[in-house]
Amino acid sequence: MADVPAEPTLGDLLEAVGVGLLELLAAPKGLDVAVVDAVIFDPDDRPLAHAGDVVLGVGVDVRRPEARDLLHDAGAAGAAAVVVKARDGVAPALVDAATQAGVALLAAAPEAAWGHLHNMVRTVTVTAGLESGTGPGGAAVGDLFALANAVAAMVGGPVTIEDPRSNVLAYSSLEDDIDDARRATILGRRVPDEWVRRLTDDGVFRRLFRERGVVRTEYPELGIKNRLATAVRAGDEILGLLWVQEGERPLGDEAEAALLEASRVAALHLLRHRSSADLERGRRAELLRAALDGRVSPDGLAPMLQIAPNAGLTVVVFELVDEGDVAAMSVLADRAASLVTLYCESYRRQAAVVAMGSLIYVVVPAADGDDRGRLPALAQGIVDRADEALHARVRAGIGSTVPSVAGLLASRQEADRVLRAMAARAWPGAVASVDDVRAHVVLDQLQELAAADPGLRVGKLDTLVDQDRERGTEYVATLRSFFAHLGDVPAAAKAQDVHANTFRYRLRRLAEVAGIDLDDPVERLVLQLQLQFLAD
Repeated sequence: MADVPAEPTLGDLLEAVGVGLLELLAAPKGLDVAVVDAVIFDPDDRPLAHAGDVVLGVGVDVRRPEARDLLHDAGAAGAAAVVVKARDGVAPALVDAATQAGVALLAAAPEAAWGHLHNMVRTVTVTAGLESGTGPGGAAVGDLFALANAVAAMVGGPVTIEDPRSNVLAYSSLEDDIDDARRATILGRRVPDEWVRRLTDDGVFRRLFRERGVVRTEYPELGIKNRLATAVRAGDEILGLLWVQEGERPLGDEAEAALLEASRVAALHLLRHRSSADLERGRRAELLRAALDGRVSPDGLAPMLQIAPNAGLTVVVFELVDEGDVAAMSVLADRAASLVTLYCESYRRQAAVVAMGSLIYVVVPAADGDDRGRLPALAQGIVDRADEALHARVRAGIGSTVPSVAGLLASRQEADRVLRAMAARAWPGAVASVDDVRAHVVLDQLQELAAADPGLRVGKLDTLVDQDRERGTEYVATLRSFFAHLGDVPAAAKAQDVHANTFRYRLRRLAEVAGIDLDDPVERLVLQLQLQFLAD
């Protein structure tokens, strides 16, 4: 295997990442600029970047002056490139600004996750030098089956490449004599459950995920050939696993060293492979985002969810509660969306997931008549997992289950209202459904109507508001306390810290001043609603 140069270039980065993920918009210093590291833009962090850094403009709006400022600062720091996202394209003026600043400008596919881009750039900095986009043995970057064959030739035994959940991504076809475990793994496209349990019980997976080295397994009593395995990493993230079965020769120290070297290069292959899947997921996510925003008909979601158009579904929304800057929240939301997707897959739940700001929306098709009752447990499990894995506080709102995809927006709006009701009431738990907070959801809808139609706020209450403002009376507070205590004058007076007779006098006066009939139930209802609108 060829030596890897210390400094990959911008050209190496573009070649490794491939078409579709990054588009070159400007390269005023050419493509031979050295690439050293990837950094996430933070407006409060200085220095912004160092020489050779690729600056990821997370949260940067390319239409605002902040984008030009970022290019200027990155160029002054000697950064290699700035990466931005622009769903509607980048204006020529921004390209000109990059040229003037002397820094390359790259546009990332809107569907690409920032976390994935960060990992890919980091990986390229340590795996550059693959001539003409190839890896060991001439394997094209991203061609996992060719990579498996190349690694098998290097290490000296049949190879499987698996994802972190033991699903087979590729395997070598240059087969020696293989055992039953490998045969079952390839035929089933994943490691058999009994072997997953055995490897878990024996601590093999724990060592693979925690140790940066090669793990050897030996089960001769079971008729299983010896194996070597190592994790493929991008930074601290586990991308997959390389497994090698012993072939005609024993797997010695040289084989271990070769497997470690292969795992370093395999990282780029797995990232490229994953980027293709990420782009497809991104296109699906954009369709879901547009449907949730009401920009396109939700009918197109049925094939994506693999359900009939008349099948029921529920929208669940997760909110990142912890405050943070836009860049940090965007990265955290991407990670949380990936966690939600993985959790749903682990529990065999078909779902579509998309991050929108600090919110992660999940569309869950109804599996059966009792399915809705299981949604709070599913949501709580995700909340708990986010706390453990991401150290993030999350709360979840569950909308109504609608009878078809046509009701997507209604379920989404209710899920949003559940979150607002939880925040307004200081809800004691992290999960609530629309049924738990129905009254507050209805009030939220009425407040939206009142905001759109000012006439719903106009009435006798305005007279009391004017009196309080002009004469220093406390008519609005008196009326609010009267309603809050269901007409119990002594209790309402105590809450106002006045004598009951004083309270009765204020009540009579406000009724006279505004012409209010407190014996009329309709008038009482309207006044109570308008008091809620007033508090909004």
